[in-house]
Amino acid sequence: MSHTISHLYEFGSFSLDPGQRLLLQRGRHVSVTPKAFDLLVLMVENNGQLLLKDRLMSALWPGVSVEEGNLAVAVSHLRRILGDDRGKHEYIETVSKQGYRFVAEVVERSEAPVESSETQIKPGEADPAATTLISYATWAKVVAERRWLAGSIVALAGLLIVAGWLGNKHLKIASAWDRPIRSLAVLPFETIGGSASDEYLGLGTADALITRLSNTGKILVRPTSAIEKYRNSSISADGAGKEQQVDAIINGRIQREGNRVRMTVQMVRVEDGTQMWAQTFDEEFTNIFNLEDEASERVARSIRLQLNDKEEKRFTKRPTENQEAYDAFVRGRYYWNKRTNEGMLKGLDYFREAIRLDPNYAEAYEGVADSYAALGLYAAIPPNEAFPAARAAAHKALQMNDDLADAHATLGFIDFYYDWNGPAAQNEFQQAFDVNPNYAMAHSWNAESLAAMGRFPEALVEAQRAVEEDPLSSIVNSNAGWTFCLAGHYKEAIDTLHKAIDIDPSFPRTHFRLGDVYETRGLYEQAISEFTQAVQFSGGDVYYTANLGHAYAMAGRTREAHQILNSLLHRSYQKYVPAFAVALVYAGLKDNDQALGWLEKASTDHSTSMAYLKVDPSLRGLSSDPRFSKLLQHENF
Repeated sequence: MSHTISHLYEFGSFSLDPGQRLLLQRGRHVSVTPKAFDLLVLMVENNGQLLLKDRLMSALWPGVSVEEGNLAVAVSHLRRILGDDRGKHEYIETVSKQGYRFVAEVVERSEAPVESSETQIKPGEADPAATTLISYATWAKVVAERRWLAGSIVALAGLLIVAGWLGNKHLKIASAWDRPIRSLAVLPFETIGGSASDEYLGLGTADALITRLSNTGKILVRPTSAIEKYRNSSISADGAGKEQQVDAIINGRIQREGNRVRMTVQMVRVEDGTQMWAQTFDEEFTNIFNLEDEASERVARSIRLQLNDKEEKRFTKRPTENQEAYDAFVRGRYYWNKRTNEGMLKGLDYFREAIRLDPNYAEAYEGVADSYAALGLYAAIPPNEAFPAARAAAHKALQMNDDLADAHATLGFIDFYYDWNGPAAQNEFQQAFDVNPNYAMAHSWNAESLAAMGRFPEALVEAQRAVEEDPLSSIVNSNAGWTFCLAGHYKEAIDTLHKAIDIDPSFPRTHFRLGDVYETRGLYEQAISEFTQAVQFSGGDVYYTANLGHAYAMAGRTREAHQILNSLLHRSYQKYVPAFAVALVYAGLKDNDQALGWLEKASTDHSTSMAYLKVDPSLRGLSSDPRFSKLLQHENF
């Protein structure tokens, strides 16, 4: 294995470790966004030098056209976490119209990272391999300083002696220092033997590892929604790792023999396919959670996670001790991630079953909250029914576990789409980031919320971060495309949405948002084509159908627009149809009185698309009407 020498920087009360992507203040971890962290490293490594804005932007966003405001947002974030006073900057100096300079005194140190032992190490015990290597590094430095090693032959002899001593200790030293692991994907474990009911055990084990590692906030871990497609897949671990664009892959197998379970786990570096470690764990099947505990601890030790007390508590906390409840929860997540009405309803049933089996299962309540919120967004259930139920379940989850990033993010989602309360949504998203700074879906929702408020530079940063954290997610890329569109970055929007379609050609929301972009640019026939596919793939989603009607009207195809309008009105007699959907078609037909009348109804029934009232390009023709301005007053954006 190969290692690199880690360069550490100290300034003020802070310590920066670029290799481990850690910023500490008096020994405590400080949460920093990825781009802001990269910016800090650039500044610290070029301490005292003027860094021009163009250079910084090209380094932080290579090959991407972004506004200068993105850089300003990153700098502002850094100043906030460093406590840099607005009047007298102690860390970052602004050079007017040119760039920035890091002005604090920086002390640079070097430290060799340590490969952990293959032997089992109990929590709280020192790692003998680490102690040995550090001792050797100190010894070598003293020897070099006193010139006890006069030549390369003597140096080589010394190394061989130490290596032989370590070998007697059954420890392994690689020929070069490992590069740090900054991102991981945990693949669904292969299940061997057992019964048909064990089908989701492999996915559940992966989900447990993902949740624990994500909750540390110290490493980027692809979410369960990104890796579940590899269940029963023929794609190799290396191939999955390259596809997920991560540094390392964790995979394994679970074999059930009677009442015992054997779990074999390995960690593979994606770049060269090197197996970094492998280990086998055995346990009674009723103690499956013990296996997950041991595997999680082994992973954390191998990537040298340094956790404070609160992070350690999150890492070791089990969501439930009831195996049947856990199985129901995993199945619920599987169906919820399908993002279809049928899938979410089925997922909701499984989450309720998990709660029945374990009434104190906080994550299961969060699953109920997610299900209701998504069903409300997709108009499968009227918002006035779905979102209050979602909020109640999320609050119940937080009463049991106030460190649930998912529950805070869901409350932010509700504040945004149902209450139209931007500041409240921002508060909840920030609480989610305090627990898990790398929560891609929360950053995606936050980007849309910021865009709805017209805070486009910040929205672009959040959308880009979400894509970086989960690059193969259809929903994350679809949301990013919409955010880019609202901000007027049409090329980036189209490129992002085409990439999402390449990932999953049948995901309806991507076609829907691409249709939005094309219509905003006046490319009506292309918009009609995309909206048509969205309607077909979704099985007739009312919002997608309404956008198709709007595009027909804007293209001058009023007959088709009226046909869709009549179908929506007819459907409304049988089931819930968002008033916003009807208003949208009338807006395309330039019937402003009807459009505004239906928007007033949409305000009453809390149609979720009303969240974008301030910035939606489809409603620009209504913006000069006083009634439209009055509607905007109902929203705290």
